[in-house]
Amino acid sequence: MAKQSYNILQVIYNVEHKPYLYGAVHRVHGDLNNQKMEKPFVVSKKRRVGEEVVYGTIRRLLEKIAFQIDKLKRFQLEAQAKLDSAGIAPLGRENPKLPESEVSERILDDQEALMEDVLINTAVDVRILSEIFPKRLKKARVAVYDYNDQSNGQIELAKIADLLVHNRYICIRDEYVVDLLSDESFMDIKPQMGLKINFLEYIAEVEKVVYGLTVKDLVSKLWGMIKKLSASSNIRDIIYLHQNLYTLGGLVVDNGKPISTGPLKIVLDRVAFKYLEEKNPKGSPPDGSQVQFNVIFTTPRFRWEPDLDQKQIRIEVQVNDKPEALVMGYEEFFSELLKSYGNTKLYTRPVG
Repeated sequence: MAKQSYNILQVIYNVEHKPYLYGAVHRVHGDLNNQKMEKPFVVSKKRRVGEEVVYGTIRRLLEKIAFQIDKLKRFQLEAQAKLDSAGIAPLGRENPKLPESEVSERILDDQEALMEDVLINTAVDVRILSEIFPKRLKKARVAVYDYNDQSNGQIELAKIADLLVHNRYICIRDEYVVDLLSDESFMDIKPQMGLKINFLEYIAEVEKVVYGLTVKDLVSKLWGMIKKLSASSNIRDIIYLHQNLYTLGGLVVDNGKPISTGPLKIVLDRVAFKYLEEKNPKGSPPDGSQVQFNVIFTTPRFRWEPDLDQKQIRIEVQVNDKPEALVMGYEEFFSELLKSYGNTKLYTRPVG
């Protein structure tokens, strides 16, 4: 009699370290005796305001980049308040350069330091995005200028991060990042001194990336990964897939659209049918009258079913304080998500 072969992969949660949620990967590959429990990893942290921060996700990456950009906007508001207090007119067409003063010099020094800090932080995270979505990020480029401010080709956002890793020095001059000189290469295929990028153009292109990625981009990535998932998969791939599936449910309820289609709609419809059956066990309401039914539900969580040979996704959600679950095949699940939310942005600008 042939021995049964197993392909089991599951994440077991530990809630004893609040506000952190830990998970540990358990796998059974082939023979039942071939089991392994990996060391725990941090899934998320529950903040006091009730928000759950999930680490190692695309969502978190976009939040970090957006935070850096917002630092610039906050700095501009604070700088303007300082200029107003000192009686210095704001920059504009009639006043393109701040007059010399202790206040303006201090603001410009702080601005240069902030620009360099934001450049380095955003470049690193954008490079990670380029590894996840190489086709999308390939088009994200900014102009390169020479010493005389003439256009000298373009450079990819991801390439800027590569240069920063090996850089010798960066000079921030006005709105330019100058002489990004590297041990590996220069900004252009024709090396020359004085090459630079416009920082404002760089930030504008980064914003396009952050606010341009869609659910379709992420789902396509996860769909391809889960097709290859097995109990012998690389632990990094397993955790990456788990974390991003875990947060995918938030995109279903945080986009402001009515839940008219998709996996969550199936769950809510099922709850509504149960309610109607309990209220009217003999059939439909009398005289065909309509029944209003209000529900309160939590953010749905998606995860794969442990038996990977079944190729199924489990949707779990609390509806009116009661646990509900729905199991769907990979193909149906991802197809429904694409059909319902494919064009939804992964990250949107905060209101206000």
